[in-house]
Amino acid sequence: MEEGKARYRYHRAWPLLLFSLLCYFMTGTVSSIMNVSVGIMEAERGWNATLLTASMSIASLVNVVTGFVAGRMSSKGSAKRACLVWGVLYCVGILLMGVSSSAGLFVVAMVAANAASSAWGYNTVPVLITNWFPTKKGSVQGFTSMGILLGSFSTVLYTQTYRVLGSQWATVPFAVIAGVTLLVMALGVTDCPEQSGLAPDTMDRIAVQPEFDPSRAKPGTASGSGEGEKGKLPSREAARGFLRDPKFLAMTAILGIQLVFSGGIMVQVVPRLVEVGFSLDEATAVLIISSVCACVGSFAFGVIGDKYGVDRGVRLSFAVGLVAALMNLTGQRVVVFASLVLIGIVVGCADNWPVNVCAELYGREGFSASFGVMQPVIQLVGAAGPAAFALVANATGSYDASFVMAAVMMGVGLVAYSALMRKA
Repeated sequence: MEEGKARYRYHRAWPLLLFSLLCYFMTGTVSSIMNVSVGIMEAERGWNATLLTASMSIASLVNVVTGFVAGRMSSKGSAKRACLVWGVLYCVGILLMGVSSSAGLFVVAMVAANAASSAWGYNTVPVLITNWFPTKKGSVQGFTSMGILLGSFSTVLYTQTYRVLGSQWATVPFAVIAGVTLLVMALGVTDCPEQSGLAPDTMDRIAVQPEFDPSRAKPGTASGSGEGEKGKLPSREAARGFLRDPKFLAMTAILGIQLVFSGGIMVQVVPRLVEVGFSLDEATAVLIISSVCACVGSFAFGVIGDKYGVDRGVRLSFAVGLVAALMNLTGQRVVVFASLVLIGIVVGCADNWPVNVCAELYGREGFSASFGVMQPVIQLVGAAGPAAFALVANATGSYDASFVMAAVMMGVGLVAYSALMRKA
């Protein structure tokens, strides 16, 4: 691939790309499994399905805690080593979910597996991606994070395995996939390309630097010595300072709006379509199309961020979300369908902006410290999405109100982000 005089040999980083794609796939496996397994466990083992479903709320809170832990692990040491920890914990947890003899053990195993997959994919893999592709992270992040959306097929995989092997072994395929992922990492992934004899972004061949540390390289250069040099950007030890930085926290809250939008609006797609006259089968088909569009949005906005800057990409995504919500409010079938295509695109890119913003503002020298704080806070903010939209819909008796709220949120996010960046 060419851009100007530079050649980008992405194929040389195929182990990282495959590893990242698989990690992102696993971030949604536990929640997808729970969609099916709670009914199975109630029927086969007599466990209370309502309590099992409610335990997902506990899992979401634990994700925030492990997100901070993952951030600290990556900023203080090796992101690859952190991935190993999360991968092993995921394998243990996912296997225990199948063989648990009590509901309590099942919940503990589920929470552990869910937390590990979240910390592995959402909080640690972006550090490796940014270390390898500091200026092309948008395109790479956009491609690999498609795995999040592919994770929706986990329900099918679990169901088919359950029918063949029974509930005890239904989670084994996920442990196998995780094992393969860890093997790919062990054989072909290093904390940064310099350790593999490759230059950042271009993947040109260079001398192998096994002790290279990107967090201590000179900022603004493709490759510093990595041996004790400290740049002007925040170092690993500066993570706590981000929590005391009003502008950083404001940026985090603003980007969190898109996560609230994404999490809240997607769970209301089917009932909203039925409300405006679609049949249940039509609504389900549109939801699938919207999910496919999320894959497109993930990659397309990554390319836009790389080519035109993250600032423009974030503004455009807020604007597209605002227009999509307003289009949905027309109630006209064709326009509503088009709005959900656009909503899918916005949902696809929402998870990627924290990665791209931290990488562009702080470089790979300060990425792990900044992202290790921003991502868990955004996860906490975004977790409110489904409940917030459900409360609005229930209070008004119509899903129109949810889309009004979505339009207001995206409009506020656009204005707030633009104002914040003007001050920066």
